[in-house]
Amino acid sequence: MANLGLVDVAVLCCVALAHLYYRYKAKAKLPYPPGPKPLPLIGNLLDIPKVSVRGFEVFAEWSKAFNSDILHLGVLGKHIVILNSVNVANELCGERSATYSSRPHLTMLSELMNGARFMAAMPYGDAWRARRKMFQQYFPLNDPSRIAISRSEDFIRKYLLPRILDSPKDFLSHIRNSVGGATLSLAYGLRINRFDDPWVKLAEDTLYTTTEAAVVGRFLVDVIPALKYIPEWVPGAGFQKTAKEGRRIVNKFFDDLYAAAVQEIADGTAQPSFVSLALEENDEAKLPDLKDVIRDTAGIFFAGGSETTVVAMWNFVLLMTLHPEIQEKARREVDTVVGHDRFPQFSDKASMPYLAAVLKEVIRWAPIVPAGMPHCTTADDIYRGYFIPKGSIIINNTWAMLHDENIFPNPSLFDPDRFLTSDGQLRMDILDPETTATFGFGRRACPGYQIALTTLFVAAASFLSLFNILKPLNAKGEEVDPFVEYTGKTMIDNPSPFECRFIPRSKAAASLIHAEVLNLDEKL
Repeated sequence: MANLGLVDVAVLCCVALAHLYYRYKAKAKLPYPPGPKPLPLIGNLLDIPKVSVRGFEVFAEWSKAFNSDILHLGVLGKHIVILNSVNVANELCGERSATYSSRPHLTMLSELMNGARFMAAMPYGDAWRARRKMFQQYFPLNDPSRIAISRSEDFIRKYLLPRILDSPKDFLSHIRNSVGGATLSLAYGLRINRFDDPWVKLAEDTLYTTTEAAVVGRFLVDVIPALKYIPEWVPGAGFQKTAKEGRRIVNKFFDDLYAAAVQEIADGTAQPSFVSLALEENDEAKLPDLKDVIRDTAGIFFAGGSETTVVAMWNFVLLMTLHPEIQEKARREVDTVVGHDRFPQFSDKASMPYLAAVLKEVIRWAPIVPAGMPHCTTADDIYRGYFIPKGSIIINNTWAMLHDENIFPNPSLFDPDRFLTSDGQLRMDILDPETTATFGFGRRACPGYQIALTTLFVAAASFLSLFNILKPLNAKGEEVDPFVEYTGKTMIDNPSPFECRFIPRSKAAASLIHAEVLNLDEKL
């Protein structure tokens, strides 16, 4: 460069400017991915599915109508790109993760509710990397830790199974409380009440509030951020009241749970947990904001794993109720491996390919987060000749991917055999819902998915080993299919409350369960 004259420098500058000009001019000429025709000014505002509509199914139908697995909506200057196949999601959110790994700034969730404290909602950057690194230090990907396995097994044996045995009609709430308790215990080391624990209630309220706010298009303030300045008393600004309450709940969740854990550590009464290990083994001098990182990371456990596990368990119970022949086949396998004098353990999983296939099909048939957690692009991109602008909201339509007829023929049919070879072993040549799509893509894939899968397997095997899960009875004493619908009110698509009958398989099964709780305290 030192030998270049002024003329040479001027020429180089002109070449660079010309390159940039034609590059951006070319981008300007490129089309967006296909989608509904936008209206002047408001774009596709009226095309966004309403809250009462299952938007992910609408997006899947659009793929057929436009013959494309990538779609585009433009809403008041914002761009929404919908990915309806695993291939396109892997290529963009996986292979191009440097551009597709951030999160959209949802004003309601991130600002008004302070939901950016959740790692899942953080933009891609140093703060997010510090928290993910902290989590993976203790819970490596693809390797459920010993503490996670033992804590899940304990809560299922000592909390969930006894409560279902004693009051089977309340099985839905028992599942929620036991999973919530196990998750909070793993994260904070706190002992929870066996009944109506306030920490579990706080965590549930937090999760419901934030997942509702995370639905793209749910609140108009996400589309028009300036609305955040409108006072609560102005007509039509009711969202401000929702935001205020949401912020209170979120801050209480992070701050109070962490403070309680630290107090128990100081008192010497804490159980081993993520918080206790992280505080003990990390140096604040090397990471000045260590306590903030630990506090925020601890929130991942419940936000990222609890509700997804709960919904997966509910779906398993529902599908076993509706398909008694599949339930019985899975039970025979469990009996062969476990027998009748002990509880199933996570280590049994390798010997139960049929139950493993059943659980994969549960997750595929009813995706827990059907529209995925939205991503956001941090730079302009070109894909298949389409222009995807910087700041685009990227929706990975998990439901469409796991109901793709080209991968899963007759996708609405619940059929675990689709994951098995002719000799009853798990297939390796088919998309696995447990490792692809269900828990996200690329750098933003859920870091704790193995904890959720561990708990789901132990619970499912235990239900089959100890109970018959039967259809409810009508007024005439006849078995009927349970009535259920999927609400879609939040980002997580859980079934509405439904009925079934948990009947102990034998007196020996009931005695095995009761033996676990004879010497338990009121807290676990």
